Amino acid sequence: MDELNLHLQSFIQEACSHIPASPQRRKALNCLLRSVLKSGCLWTPAAGDIYEEALYKTMLNLTKTLCDKYDPSRGSFMTWFNTCLRNQYKDEIRAVERDRSHRQSVWQSDEVELDPLDRVASGIDATLLLNTWESFVQWIKDDPDNLLKACHIENNPKANCQLLAYLRLVIGKEWQEIAEEVGSSRGAVTSHWSRKCQPLLREWLDKNQRLFGEDNYER
Repeated sequence: MDELNLHLQSFIQEACSHIPASPQRRKALNCLLRSVLKSGCLWTPAAGDIYEEALYKTMLNLTKTLCDKYDPSRGSFMTWFNTCLRNQYKDEIRAVERDRSHRQSVWQSDEVELDPLDRVASGIDATLLLNTWESFVQWIKDDPDNLLKACHIENNPKANCQLLAYLRLVIGKEWQEIAEEVGSSRGAVTSHWSRKCQPLLREWLDKNQRLFGEDNYER
């Protein structure tokens, strides 16, 4: 077992020795993911939004399923992680292709369509700490200042930034599904998202995000 794998295994053993959602498990998982990002061994076919979203989702899934799904007897952790990352990347590519296909079939000249490559708020970095992500999700759910809910498509209060952010970023629904749920056209929803909602989300993230490798991640 090489030195990197031994190093990562120590964090895995530490994380899985504690109960889910405990501060001890969170700390070990953060150390594990920081080491993965700094290892230089990540599978990196391309840069850009699609790869970063795939990387982010792979890390987020890892924090939930690591202790149940990773079997060290079947290979090194980096091999397993990169396999998960490749599979997630393929899923993101397929999702973009579905978005493109749908856009071509239903495009309307009087609506501004969001580029399907811009699939998440750009302020969400692939290295966002799990606890910052959870705080972000909680902020979306609570919307304490009514900032997100008050920002909605004209004459459709249901199509507001709070619900759109929850359905898109937390649940992971496709734009057409979201449009049908809120009762507005897909073009109107994606236009409102890019013009109104994303700036609100970026503002929160700019103030609150913390990256792996920073010393303040335990605060």
